[in-house]
Amino acid sequence: MLALVAGMGSVHAATVVHMDTSYRNSAAVLSDGTLWTWGDNQMGQLGNGSTVSADRPVQIGSGFAQVAVGSQYMVALKTDGTLWMWGSVLLRNQTLTETRPVQVGSGFAQLMNKDTASKTDGSIWYWGGARRLFNGNAGGDDMLDRLPPGYLQMISAGNNGLFLLAGGAIQSISRSFMPTDWLGIWIYAYGNAGPVDRGFVQLALGVFSAAGVKDDGTLWQWKGSEVPVLVGGGYRQVAKGSSHTLALKADGTAWAWGANPNGQLGDATFTDTEIPRPLGAGYARVAASAEHSLALTTDGTLLAWGRNTEGQLGVGPVGPSQPSPLPVVFEGAGTPGLGTMVATGTLTRLTLSAHVQVKPEHLASGAKGNPFLVAITPDGTMFTYSAPAFDRLNPANPLAWADRLQNTSSLLFVNQDMSHLSGTAFFIGYGLGATTAESLGEMLNSFRYKRVYDIQ
Repeated sequence: MLALVAGMGSVHAATVVHMDTSYRNSAAVLSDGTLWTWGDNQMGQLGNGSTVSADRPVQIGSGFAQVAVGSQYMVALKTDGTLWMWGSVLLRNQTLTETRPVQVGSGFAQLMNKDTASKTDGSIWYWGGARRLFNGNAGGDDMLDRLPPGYLQMISAGNNGLFLLAGGAIQSISRSFMPTDWLGIWIYAYGNAGPVDRGFVQLALGVFSAAGVKDDGTLWQWKGSEVPVLVGGGYRQVAKGSSHTLALKADGTAWAWGANPNGQLGDATFTDTEIPRPLGAGYARVAASAEHSLALTTDGTLLAWGRNTEGQLGVGPVGPSQPSPLPVVFEGAGTPGLGTMVATGTLTRLTLSAHVQVKPEHLASGAKGNPFLVAITPDGTMFTYSAPAFDRLNPANPLAWADRLQNTSSLLFVNQDMSHLSGTAFFIGYGLGATTAESLGEMLNSFRYKRVYDIQ
C-alpha cells in the first residue's frame, strides 16, 4: 500500500555533509542535497546566475553529494554520478565560463578535490590548474583529461603540483624551470625515492609547503627540497592554507599551526606558532585556504574563522578577521516551504494532490506570478499540470495552475493507474512575472522550487 506524504511531518534543520573552500569562496552540501555557495563572484563562481558576490550562503541547486572550490570556479558531484562546473575553469578543449552549473561528465563515483575525480570504472580525471601543470597523454573526452594508470590523484597550487601514485608514493612537479626563482621551489622537491615516501593516502599543498597523511595515521610535512618530517601519529586528514596548516585526528580533535596574522588558526589569537595547537574535539572534516579556515563538526555544524575580506567565511558582512570559530547559518535550509504533495493508494489506484505555499511577503506585495507543478519522467520529458491531465511542457506556452499568484491546492488525479509514470519526479514552486512564461523562467532562475514526490 502506498501512503506517502512528501514534504510534511516534523521539520528538521538540514545539516552540512560536505564542504570546501578556496582563496575567495566557500561552498557546502547539506543533508537534503542542496548546494550553497558564498564569497567573491567576479567570475560567476557562486553559480547563482550573476556576478554579484555574497557574504552569506546562497542556495544554487539540489541533488548534490560533494563540492570542491577552485580559485575561480567550483565543481560538484551529484548523487546520480554527474559532474558539474561553473565559473572560469580550463577544460580539455575549452575554457568554461559560466555563471550557472553546467554538466561536464557522468559516471563519477567520487570528487577527490578541485582538480580530480574518479569514475565508477576506477579511472581518474582532471582539469583546471592540474591541466596547466601536466598533460599525461592518457586521452580524455571533449571536456576532461584522464590521468595515466598508476596516478591516483593530483592537487595543484599555482605553479606547483603533487601526485599521489600507486602504492602511496608522492611525486611533485613545477611549471617553472628557473631553480633560483621561488616559483621553482618544487623542481628539486621530494619525489618518490626513499622509504618514507610510501603509504600516503591524502595530500595537502600550500604555497611554500606540503603535508601528507599515511595509511598508518602518521602526518608528514615538508618544504621545497626538504625530506618530509614526521609531525605525529593518529591523524586522518590534513589541509593547507597559504602558510598555515589544519589537521584532524582519528579521535575527532582538530589541530592548527603556522602563520596567524588574520586569526586563521582559530585559537582566538593572532600569534604564529610552529607547534600544533588544539582546537577542541568533535570535528569531522577541516579545510583551509589562503588565510582562513573551515571545519565541520560531527553534528553537521559548519564553523569558519580567519580572513573575511571577500565574505569567504559566510558569516555576514565583509570586514575584520575572525580569530575564533563562528557558525555558518544556512537561512531557510531544511524548512518545508513552497508546499507539499500527498499521495494515497497503490500505484495502480493512486490519488495525488498538491499544495503550493507562497511566501507571505510576496502575497503581501501584490506581486504577479504563477504557481507551477512540473513532472519529469526518467527519459527527461517534462510535463506541467493542466486539469484534468498532463501536457508536455512547451516553453513558449507553459501551463500553470492559476493565472495569478496565490496559495493554490489542486487534486491532480483520483484512483488512477500511474504505472506508466513510474520513476517520475514531481516539483512544485512559483515564479514572479507578468505572464506565465516570465514567471516560469523566474522560478527556474531563482531556484524557487523543490522536489516533493517520486512515483515509485
